[in-house]
Amino acid sequence: MEAGKNKSPMYFDNYAPWEHYPKTLSHKEQLNPLTVVMDFFSTDSLKGHKRDLKEWRSFVTTGKHFDDERHGPGTLLFTYDLNLKLLEAMYLLWLNYRNRSWYFKKVSDTQIEEEKELWVYFPKNLQLKEQANPYKAVKQVFKKVSPQQYREYLHEWLHFALYNNPADETLMASELIMVYENLLKLYSAAWLIHQRETERTKLKKDLVNEQKLDLSQLTLKAINPDPTATEKLALEEIKSVILKRCPQVQMIIHLGTHPEPFTFYLLILIGDEEKTPEHEVGNKIEDNCQYLAHVHTIVHKANSAKEALNIGRRFWSAVMEKGFIVYQSPELLLPEHQEITKEILIERAKFNWERWGVQGNEFLKGAELYRADSNFRLAAFLLHQSVESVLKAIIQAILGYRVQMHNLSRLLRLTLLFSDELKNVFDLRTTEGAQIFTLLQNAYSQSRYNSSFEPDEESVRKLAKGVTLFYSTAESIYLQFLKDIK
Repeated sequence: MEAGKNKSPMYFDNYAPWEHYPKTLSHKEQLNPLTVVMDFFSTDSLKGHKRDLKEWRSFVTTGKHFDDERHGPGTLLFTYDLNLKLLEAMYLLWLNYRNRSWYFKKVSDTQIEEEKELWVYFPKNLQLKEQANPYKAVKQVFKKVSPQQYREYLHEWLHFALYNNPADETLMASELIMVYENLLKLYSAAWLIHQRETERTKLKKDLVNEQKLDLSQLTLKAINPDPTATEKLALEEIKSVILKRCPQVQMIIHLGTHPEPFTFYLLILIGDEEKTPEHEVGNKIEDNCQYLAHVHTIVHKANSAKEALNIGRRFWSAVMEKGFIVYQSPELLLPEHQEITKEILIERAKFNWERWGVQGNEFLKGAELYRADSNFRLAAFLLHQSVESVLKAIIQAILGYRVQMHNLSRLLRLTLLFSDELKNVFDLRTTEGAQIFTLLQNAYSQSRYNSSFEPDEESVRKLAKGVTLFYSTAESIYLQFLKDIK
């Protein structure tokens, strides 16, 4: 082969061929790059990603440096990683299309008009031929700039945005504009591919229905673990660590697991003479087990369990009947659990929902009044109170466990024992979802003790929308629980 005549699509300038292969994608993502596109649009909308890119570019060209109010530079690092993964995935999709273009159906003008009418968004920065075939747009994006060159450009962008000096002459204005416009085009092409080639097509009607939870889709889990052989081995390792670090432990019961991230839920009983507060013992156990697995603990004195079993507390009866006992000290003797009738289950569930769930709804109504009056500080405070009350209601109604903590994150993790729906409301995988939940968590203490705490109107609006959906979701779970019992 003559020098300079290499026609490989992955060979540009003086780069070695392997430089253009994916560097940020997992093996699974390389095999199915369409999943990366789905993940990209699950973190934010097309408009949201374009807004983030524009903001990033502004920090590159001005003397200001990126420092998000709540998460510092971490937000920009998240955006940087998302863009690298999207670039590599779209390049792989383009190569696949180029080799199998005959396989892809042609999109008609009629279909495009229907898509514009039905879809939640249709990109306007693509030519007609690119709207019909987004791979033509992807081809243009990579025509003169290779994947490795894009990685280098974005690496420069990251550095300039985090330093308090604008881009110097090493980054030409024409290059900055070219990369920015190409990325916007890539976003739009990725969106069209997402809408046409995945089962996650986002329609306008979905915006109307997104706050309605279909009861027929709800399946509630119960405390009834059935650990695999591998999980049993892991539980033995966890038991050894717990007993070594916390000899005051008298019983360990496995309540269940959650797959993402994989977490063991454990009920821990400690001696009545133990002076260390239960929550501190729980924190110590979770910290010491961290190198083995994620562990979520519920810690109580042994005497609390005995009293609860004697009076027929539903949570304790279910745990003793269905839980997987990992360890029990020979000297610990517990009374027999009592059978609980369906009528009593329903009566207790209704009591807890009518006591705490209704209160959560009243807090939500109060927050709306404060929001209408532009008092966003008190609106945020009442939204926190609403979520705490609703969590208390649903945990006590479903599990029968009396909530004695105020940590929203731990309460939310506890609901994963019976449903993922409540956690999914806040969509904590996205930057925006994590930011809104952080505002919610801080609203109680900040409103009470920080006189300078003044959340902005848009953040409180988004938070109120999320809490409204949270309440309706919890109510649906409660009604489904009653239906399951009956």
